[in-house]
Amino acid sequence: MMQTDVKAAQVTSTNTAYADATRVKAVTVSYASGGTVVLKDGGSGGTTRFSFTAPAIAGSEHILFPGEGIKFNTDVHATLANATIVVFYG
Repeated sequence: MMQTDVKAAQVTSTNTAYADATRVKAVTVSYASGGTVVLKDGGSGGTTRFSFTAPAIAGSEHILFPGEGIKFNTDVHATLANATIVVFYG
Protein backbone atom coordinates (compact mmCIF):
# COMPACT_ATOMS: atom_id res chain seq x y z
CA MET A 1 0.00 0.00 0.00
CA MET A 2 1.36 3.39 -0.99
CA GLN A 3 1.48 5.97 1.81
CA THR A 4 1.96 9.70 1.18
CA ASP A 5 1.37 12.90 3.09
CA VAL A 6 -1.91 14.52 2.10
CA LYS A 7 -1.97 18.25 1.44
CA ALA A 8 -4.83 20.61 0.59
CA ALA A 9 -5.24 23.58 -1.73
CA GLN A 10 -8.23 25.89 -1.90
CA VAL A 11 -9.14 27.26 -5.32
CA THR A 12 -11.68 30.08 -5.55
CA SER A 13 -11.44 30.86 -9.27
CA THR A 14 -10.17 29.00 -12.34
CA ASN A 15 -6.52 28.25 -11.62
CA THR A 16 -3.94 25.52 -11.04
CA ALA A 17 -4.46 23.80 -7.69
CA TYR A 18 -1.10 21.98 -7.75
CA ALA A 19 1.68 22.37 -10.33
CA ASP A 20 3.25 18.89 -10.39
CA ALA A 21 2.33 15.23 -10.74
CA THR A 22 0.15 13.97 -7.88
CA ARG A 23 -2.93 11.97 -6.96
CA VAL A 24 -6.12 13.74 -5.94
CA LYS A 25 -7.57 11.88 -2.95
CA ALA A 26 -10.72 13.95 -2.34
CA VAL A 27 -12.39 17.27 -3.04
CA THR A 28 -14.81 19.50 -1.18
CA VAL A 29 -16.95 21.58 -3.50
CA SER A 30 -19.01 24.58 -2.36
CA TYR A 31 -21.38 25.85 -4.99
CA ALA A 32 -24.20 28.14 -6.00
CA SER A 33 -27.13 26.75 -7.94
CA GLY A 34 -25.84 25.04 -11.08
CA GLY A 35 -22.12 25.51 -10.30
CA THR A 36 -19.54 23.39 -12.11
CA VAL A 37 -16.04 22.08 -11.42
CA VAL A 38 -13.72 20.43 -13.93
CA LEU A 39 -10.27 19.11 -12.91
CA LYS A 40 -7.85 18.71 -15.81
CA ASP A 41 -4.39 17.18 -16.11
CA GLY A 42 -2.13 19.43 -18.17
CA GLY A 43 -3.55 22.91 -17.71
CA SER A 44 -6.76 24.46 -18.99
CA GLY A 45 -6.57 22.55 -22.29
CA GLY A 46 -5.55 19.25 -20.73
CA THR A 47 -7.34 15.94 -20.19
CA THR A 48 -10.45 16.06 -18.01
CA ARG A 49 -10.01 13.72 -15.04
CA PHE A 50 -13.05 14.80 -12.97
CA SER A 51 -16.16 16.91 -13.51
CA PHE A 52 -19.01 17.89 -11.21
CA THR A 53 -22.24 19.75 -11.91
CA ALA A 54 -24.08 21.05 -8.86
CA PRO A 55 -27.79 20.52 -8.39
CA ALA A 56 -30.20 23.45 -8.72
CA ILE A 57 -29.68 24.55 -5.10
CA ALA A 58 -26.66 26.03 -3.29
CA GLY A 59 -24.67 23.69 -1.06
CA SER A 60 -21.48 21.70 -0.65
CA GLU A 61 -20.26 18.15 -1.26
CA HIS A 62 -17.26 16.19 0.00
CA ILE A 63 -16.19 13.59 -2.57
CA LEU A 64 -13.69 10.90 -1.59
CA PHE A 65 -12.05 9.04 -4.50
CA PRO A 66 -11.53 5.30 -4.04
CA GLY A 67 -8.22 3.46 -4.08
CA GLU A 68 -5.19 5.69 -4.55
CA GLY A 69 -7.27 8.57 -5.96
CA ILE A 70 -7.14 10.13 -9.42
CA LYS A 71 -3.66 10.32 -10.97
CA PHE A 72 -2.58 13.63 -12.52
CA ASN A 73 0.67 13.32 -14.51
CA THR A 74 1.40 17.03 -15.07
CA ASP A 75 -0.65 19.26 -12.75
CA VAL A 76 -4.13 19.72 -11.30
CA HIS A 77 -5.98 22.55 -13.04
CA ALA A 78 -9.43 23.54 -11.74
CA THR A 79 -11.95 25.23 -14.03
CA LEU A 80 -14.70 26.70 -11.83
CA ALA A 81 -18.07 28.33 -12.47
CA ASN A 82 -20.15 29.47 -9.49
CA ALA A 83 -18.11 27.18 -7.24
CA THR A 84 -15.02 26.93 -5.06
CA ILE A 85 -13.07 23.79 -4.28
CA VAL A 86 -10.61 22.37 -1.78
CA VAL A 87 -8.41 19.73 -3.42
CA PHE A 88 -6.82 17.07 -1.18
CA TYR A 89 -3.78 15.60 -2.91
CA GLY A 90 -0.63 13.61 -2.21
